[in-house]
This record gives sequence, C-alpha cells and structure tokens, in this order.
Amino acid sequence: MRDMARVRGGMRTRDIAESKHLLWELVTHEPTVLQCFGVVEATCMAQGLFCKIDGERCGDEFQRFLDRHYMPFCRQAVRAFFTYGFVPWVVRRLEDGDDIPEVLCNGTFHWCTEIPSRDAGAISQQINPGLVAYRVQITAALEVKDDEVKIFVHTPPALDVSVNSMLYATVPSPLSHVLTDYKNLRQAQIRRSHADAWNTTAKLICSFKPTIRVQEDPGASLMDFADDSYYQPGMHLGLPAFAPLNATNLWTRDAQIKKQFEQGAAGTTHQPDVFTLPRDHDVAQQPMLAPCEDLDFLMNKFQHDVCSIMGVPEEMVHSQARGGQETVRKTMASGRIFSSNMVEVCRQLQELLRQVYKHIYGKDNVEFILLPMPRLEVESVADMKILFEIGALTPDMSLQLSHIMLGEDIENKRRRIQLERGANGAQQANGGANGDKKTMMTPDELQAVKGGKTGGGSNWGKKEGKNDKAEKKEGKNDKAEKKEK
Repeated sequence: MRDMARVRGGMRTRDIAESKHLLWELVTHEPTVLQCFGVVEATCMAQGLFCKIDGERCGDEFQRFLDRHYMPFCRQAVRAFFTYGFVPWVVRRLEDGDDIPEVLCNGTFHWCTEIPSRDAGAISQQINPGLVAYRVQITAALEVKDDEVKIFVHTPPALDVSVNSMLYATVPSPLSHVLTDYKNLRQAQIRRSHADAWNTTAKLICSFKPTIRVQEDPGASLMDFADDSYYQPGMHLGLPAFAPLNATNLWTRDAQIKKQFEQGAAGTTHQPDVFTLPRDHDVAQQPMLAPCEDLDFLMNKFQHDVCSIMGVPEEMVHSQARGGQETVRKTMASGRIFSSNMVEVCRQLQELLRQVYKHIYGKDNVEFILLPMPRLEVESVADMKILFEIGALTPDMSLQLSHIMLGEDIENKRRRIQLERGANGAQQANGGANGDKKTMMTPDELQAVKGGKTGGGSNWGKKEGKNDKAEKKEGKNDKAEKKEK
C-alpha cells in the first residue's frame, strides 16, 4: 500500500507540474481564451478609468498617470482573475521615484492554497484571510521577496480540491476543468496532423512471396537473373561476348525505360522515376490512417466551457446559426447576464485599485470609477426610438446611454450642466432685482423702448415706407412700454 501511495503521489506531482505549464500556455497563446480576455477588457475599460479624491475629480496630470500605468495594471488583473482566481501584485518604483502596481508575470511564481497560520511572524500576503488562503512563492530570479507580494482574491479558494482530483491533478485555478479538455484537444489535433502527413506522403510498400525451386540455390541474391547462363563470359573474334539486351544489367534497363519516357514527354517538368522490384516481390496497397477523434465536438465543448467560466456569451466568440424567436430570447438573456458579469468585474477592479492606492499613498480617500460598455444592439437613432416607445428606456436612461455610446465623460458633462444652471440662476436673480436696467434687456426690447420714447411707430413707418411694418412695430412698442411699467 505504501508503494502504491508513493507511485500515486509521484503521478500527482507530475500531473500538477504539467497542469501549471498547460495553464500558462492556455492563457498566453490559446485564441479562444485570448478573445474572451479581449471582450472582457474592452467592455470594462472602454470608457476609461476615472478617479475622485476627497469627492473631487483628480487633476489632469494624475489622470494621465492613471492612463499610463494603472490601465495596463487593470488589464493584467482581469487576466489574473480567471487564470489564478486572485491577483498577485507588487509595487515597483520607477526611475522618477513614482511607485506603480504590477501583476506578477506568468512563469515567475508557484501558488497553492493553505490554512493560514495565526503566528505573529507568519507571512501574510492576503488582507483579512479567511479559513483558507492563497499562498505565492517566487520561483524566478526576481528582485521581489515573498512577503512583498500582495494578493487580492477574486474567486474564494478551496483546500486541495483540484490537487487531489481522481481524474487529473491540477493547480488551483478557475480554468482547472478545461485543462484536461485542452490537453485532449491538442493531442487529437497532433494525431490528426500525423495521420494526414502519412496519408499524403508517397510510399512504396512491397510484399514478398518466395517461389524458390529445387534446382535453384536458396542463397542466391534476389537481384540475380532467372538464367545465369547469360553471365558466362565468352569470346567472339578474340573479344568478350556481351550478353543480349534482355540480359543486361537491371539499372541499364531502367535507364533505357526512363529515357523513353523523357523522349515521349519532352519539354515537361515531370521526370519519372523507374524502379525494378526484386524477383518474387509485388507492390502492396498503402494503408490509410483514419483518426477516430471528433475534433468538432472537442472544439465546441472547449469553447463552450471557456465562455461559461469567463461569463462571455458564446456567440461573441464564434459565429453561430441564428434564427427564430427562441434564439432571440436566448441572445437577450445572455446579454443581460453578460452585462451583470461585467459590472461585477468592474466592481472588483475598483476595490483592487482602492487597496493599491491605500497601500502606496497611505490614504483611503479615493474612489475609482469604471463604466462598462452596455451590450445593446443600437445602431441608429431609430433603434433608440423603438426602445423608448416600448418603455425599455426612460429619458434619463436615454441621455446616459447616449453619453456612454458617444464616449463622453459623464462627470465633466454633469459638472458643466451644474455650472450653467448656477450661472443662469444668478443671471435671473440679477434681472429680477434690476429690472429697470436696459443692460438686462434683449436687443429687440432695448430698440423697441428707444423707438417708443421718440414716437417710434411713425418714424419707423416713414423710414421703412411700409405701413404694415409700422403697425407691427407700434404693437411691439406698446408691449415694451407695458414691460417698463
């Protein structure tokens, strides 16, 4: 039993090491996973990153600093969410003295789950660890120590569930389930390529059926002629007698046949090769290799599982046949679920950025804002009109949706509207207190008042030469006089 346990332990250790490298290969090079990462990143960070310090929007210089250093950090954090279930990050100092956060790269550390120690001298990488916590160990030659690594948890850890798997022991990861499918898919593709290379490569396969007669020498070469008398040397007029044409060397005969082909097909690029089989040999049919794996099924299952884990609708990764009301309902339902998932990812990123800011600057007076792009198929004003008519959008929602789709900064817009309202209110208050001042009147009212004081109706009529226009202006003057009173 001990030997079996030792063998099983060795197999698990080998499987875990293999699964770690499979996971890194999967999240670094696999097209489906990379496309899902791109969808999540584009949805969560399409509107940019905004920051408020003490309730006020940060300055332009710090905003540029966030765009240059914190936006790449958010993209790395999104990938770490689904790769490890947590974000291992450290603080790196730039040449100008500024500190920025950075996520540990793939291949530079090992991770596991453990029950955290309550000792005072134990390394604590996670803020407020629960019953089970993640642990990161640096394995590369980095200028980073284990106690300098901070962990932000996205997926709650489990204690050695995937490590002790009966099917395939893996490292703890949200993508542990698809590692086996990815391995089977890649191996099936390799076998399919090997079979295709075998089937498309010309090969000569011969079968040997000996027909040795009693009078023949069993040790004779297979390339010997049927009649050895042709090889007997002879003399003819004092010179060696050559054998007849049908008894010449086999290579000479092949050369003659090839020459005949070349003369008959002069000017072509096809150069035939003629081979003479040994006696008692026949050309056999080449066996064709037919792989039994269903690559379409394996690929569809792998893509479906990856999209389900990352919360991305499958139709956003690869096109599918669409049609019918049922497909429309499923698409709308998946769109709502996708929007909810992206809101949750943005909320996790905002909390991560808050912890990073507090660790670097020692202050907790900051608020980060990430606005996910809504997944709505709105291509024109007519689409928004239809949504408004059926009650799916309110006027406020329509305004907010327009701002988001146009890429407009909502906070700046709101602040500008408030300033305009304040200025209009102050202007109206001044106009009510000083209503007799001509400077608060419109140009038409001011001109009408001047015309009324100088008997403007008749004068304007003489200047214009049109009685109907004079009557209209007299009416305006009456209204202006009433306004003055």
